[in-house]
Amino acid sequence: MKKVLFFISVLLLISFVIFTKFTIGGIILAIYVILSMVATRRNLTLDEIIDISILYGKKSSLVIILFIFIGSLSATWMACGTIPGLVYYGLKFINPNIFLFFVFVICCIVSSILGSAFASTGIIGVALMAIAKTSDINLNLVGAAIISGVYFGDRWSPISVSANLVSSLTGVSIFTNLRNMVKSTIVPFILTSILYLGLSRVFTLDITENLLPNMIMANYNLDIRFIFLPLVAIIVLSIFKVNVKISMGISIVMATLIAMFLQNEKLFDVLNYAFNGFYKFNGGELEKIIKGGGVVSMANATIVIVISCLLVGILEKMEILSFLKSKIRNIDSRANLFANMFGIGVISSMIGCNQTVSIIMTEQVMEEVYDSRGLSREDLTVDLENSAVILNGFIPWNSSCFVPCAILEVAFYIAIPLAFFLSLIPICTFIQYKIADRKSLK
Repeated sequence: MKKVLFFISVLLLISFVIFTKFTIGGIILAIYVILSMVATRRNLTLDEIIDISILYGKKSSLVIILFIFIGSLSATWMACGTIPGLVYYGLKFINPNIFLFFVFVICCIVSSILGSAFASTGIIGVALMAIAKTSDINLNLVGAAIISGVYFGDRWSPISVSANLVSSLTGVSIFTNLRNMVKSTIVPFILTSILYLGLSRVFTLDITENLLPNMIMANYNLDIRFIFLPLVAIIVLSIFKVNVKISMGISIVMATLIAMFLQNEKLFDVLNYAFNGFYKFNGGELEKIIKGGGVVSMANATIVIVISCLLVGILEKMEILSFLKSKIRNIDSRANLFANMFGIGVISSMIGCNQTVSIIMTEQVMEEVYDSRGLSREDLTVDLENSAVILNGFIPWNSSCFVPCAILEVAFYIAIPLAFFLSLIPICTFIQYKIADRKSLK
């Protein structure tokens, strides 16, 4: 019976990928099937493959729940007036000549409070993208600035899952970890800010003769005593370190009530928005700006996570970590050590398909190497933060890349190269070690 259910599940995944023409999902699923076939040739039985796949498949449930909250949150915020309100007041007060810089900085602040790139993208990223859609500014560039900002806090926040995971793996306290990251964060942050300031002068937010504020006022009651309460609730609860899913749940309930009593929406309609997405203004001008979200919008991201977890189970069973350790070479300097971790991080990001797996794989491979060279656990922690944590954002089928791009509806092959903060972290770290190595030789 277990085999039958497993094969039915795999067939459903294959059917979904084919029916929706989901290329990235198809690639990961193909890799899983191929590796499963290879595993059977390495004396693994079909029952062992099914058992490990089910075990790791269950681990995707927590992330899937987060996706459900993110989809519901963005849709209910559109219904209650939170996102329309942010767009309305944003157009009135944002300096259009530094829009990209503003996007980057505000996302840095919000993500540092929330501690999650996915949550920050779904909350503030969607609102900023809605503002961008009112102009002819390059949306992929705006998406890049958002992604740069949300990964600032995803990496450097006391409630960040990745920062706490790294601290847990290495035995370094979270606050020591955050303090040590400051040095490697300052230069990339400044350089990223300069780049977005420069690009803001070229790609400005054209809001002249924009009729959107009037259309929003005609369709929403923008009573500021209520419409921003769901956003304030998220921020306050995050400051008090309330679990992000609980914070989102409370915000969704508040948004639902505000939509019903302030915007005169029916409960059934709000629930429909939460599941299928907010598409109230079909055919109208507002549809171009205020639409989307909903649980259904996260379907592709969910499929990626599920298949990724199945894939990780197979990799674990095939002892891929031992293979990666055997490939570490040429560690004759601090810079080369970091380069090796960078390489392992890339491979882990590609085959692990999500940030958590990549971090764990990279740490387990590199831990003995750092210990053998007499380096402290703090050194290991910082290098993990500057490689494995960030690198996931560059791999198209990795959830760290795919999910934010899916939420923002931007092309990853354009947006990710322009997300300067992600690339500047490892580049600046490597340069820093190169300089230190040369000084030590003098």
